[in-house]
This record gives sequence, structure tokens and C-alpha cells, in this order.
Amino acid sequence: MALLLASEPSPIGGQLRGGIYVRTDSDRTTVISPRAHVRQQIGSPQTNLDVTYSLDAWTSASVDIRTAATPVVRENRHEGVVGVERERGNTAWSASYRFSHEPDYLANSATLGGKVDLAQRTITLAGRLFGALDRVGRSGDPTFREPLRAGGALVSATFVLTRTTLLQLAYELRGSLGYMASPYRFVAVGGGDGLCNETTQFCLPEVHPRRRNRHAWVLRARQALHRKVSLGATYRFYYDSWQLRSHTAAADLSLMPARGLTLALEYRLYAQSSTFFYRARYMSPEPGGYFTRDRELSSLGSQRLALHSIYTRPLKRGAIEAGALVAGSRIGYDDFVGLSRVWALELSAMLGGRY
Repeated sequence: MALLLASEPSPIGGQLRGGIYVRTDSDRTTVISPRAHVRQQIGSPQTNLDVTYSLDAWTSASVDIRTAATPVVRENRHEGVVGVERERGNTAWSASYRFSHEPDYLANSATLGGKVDLAQRTITLAGRLFGALDRVGRSGDPTFREPLRAGGALVSATFVLTRTTLLQLAYELRGSLGYMASPYRFVAVGGGDGLCNETTQFCLPEVHPRRRNRHAWVLRARQALHRKVSLGATYRFYYDSWQLRSHTAAADLSLMPARGLTLALEYRLYAQSSTFFYRARYMSPEPGGYFTRDRELSSLGSQRLALHSIYTRPLKRGAIEAGALVAGSRIGYDDFVGLSRVWALELSAMLGGRY
């Protein structure tokens, strides 16, 4: 949701941004992700073309990899997104295509969205449809190829309640059909310590249900406390057909201590239950034959504190922009063998301009 501190500058041709994001954690996983984004007007200020490229350089010796007796894994994921956006009066529409590739995963997705402003622009209704067709593979095994199809919709309504207050309600529905397990994870069944080793009776490939429906409700609000200070809050409730439930609450304080400089401090709290087939230890096969070693399907909670900053300096023609992020988080696992908590550090920097 946009800050109530200042209005967006009028389009002046286009934007060019480049940045880098780094995340490292106590589970011996590091992600380095450079990103480039170009936004260019096409014919008129009301029509814009967006092109984004990003690279995720991923290195890990996490607990999943160590318990599978696998050496350090290094992979690169390349992603490109092309989109177009058109505004006309009080309406706008957009369309985009995303392509992502890594050694064991190929993703294609398309999105179509639109919005309309009503009641003298005090109410904005928006919607988005999306679909994806992915192919799951296994590095080093050209015969392993499984499809994954997904689709869904998002609808939202944003209300300008007063000159200083915004409220937004949103609902999202997603459905997935196909292979959603990891071809690299194996699950210990029967005896032992829950890990695949010499004490395990059986070590079986991970098996997940092949269908998953997801629902999410979101409530957001933003209040300007002063001409240069605003407070935001978000609550999100999620549940799916795997019986996973989650709650997310977040709050942020944004201020402009100097001309062109915006700072934001954000805190986020997250908690989820486990899926119906998750077990820390499997003593026997579960109904349906499902097994998982995915810690993201276990009961867990996390906290994240982040500081954002962005500086904009106007020029005779256009402006230059610089931004930075520093964030720390803690993830606690209630019932996952081999790992009880993870500490993570995130850093990012951005440099760009408008012309």
C-alpha cells in the first residue's frame, strides 16, 4: 500500500533500476540475487512496458542436504518477467509473462489484471487472474520429469476513508495440481531417530498429495500521523486443503526525516500449523501413502525486523534513486528432527533513476 506521505511523481519517460539482495542463515544457506528492472513508456505516459531480470545464486549445506549425505549444493536460477500496463481514465489493465529456469525446474506463468477507481477515486476495485505451467526435474536424471499446474485469482478493494486513512481488503484463491514433493528428499520410516541413516528400517522418497487449494484473506490499513509520518498494519489469514493454517501480523512506521529520504521500520510475526500428513517421525505408512521431510510443512513460527530506506534526488530531467534494506529474522520449528531454529540476515541495495 502506498505511503500517505507524498504523491507519486508524474511519469517522465521511464525508470531504470539495478540492485542486489543477499540472504544468509544459520542453516548454512546463502542466496545472492542481483536484479535489473526497466520501465519504459510506449507512445504515451499512460502505457508502460516493464522488463525485469533476476538471478538467484543459491549455495546450501542445510540440514536437508546433510541428512541425505549430499555435499554442498550450488545452483543458479534465472528469471525474466515482461509486462505491459495501460491506464485510461479511471481504469487500468496489465498483463505479464514470467519465465524461470534452474537445473531441475522450469516455470512458465502468465498474469492478467485490472482495476477501476470509483466514487471520485476514493474506492479502488482490483482483480488479477494467473496461471502457471511448471516442469519439475531432478538434476543429473534426464528421465525424471513431472508436471505442475497452478492457477488462481486475487480480488481487492481499497478505500480512502479520510484524507489520512486507507483501508484495503483482499482475498486470494490458488489451486495446484501435479508434483509438489521434492525429488531430493527421502523420509525415514520405522524406528531410528527420524533421519535416513543406518538405524532406519526404510528410507522412502517424499510423497505429497497431488492437489492443493489455498485461500488467503488480507486486511491492511495505513494512517498518516503527521505530514511526514505514517503507520501501517497488516493481518493475513491463510488455510489450504492440506489443513495448514497460518496467521501473519505486521506493522511498520514510515517517516521522512529529510527531503527525499524515506525510512521505514517493519516488524512481522508469523505462525502456522502443520499439514495433516506431516510427522516428525513416521513409524508406519500414513493413510494415502504420504511422507514428507519438508520443514515448511511443519508447525513453526517466525519473527522478522527490517529497516528500509530510499533516497530520491531530483535532477533537471528525471531523478536518481538509492535504497537499502537490513533485516533479521528468527524461525522456530516446533517438531522437526535435526533443527529447532534458524537465524537469518538479509541485506539489499538498489540504485536507479527516472528519465
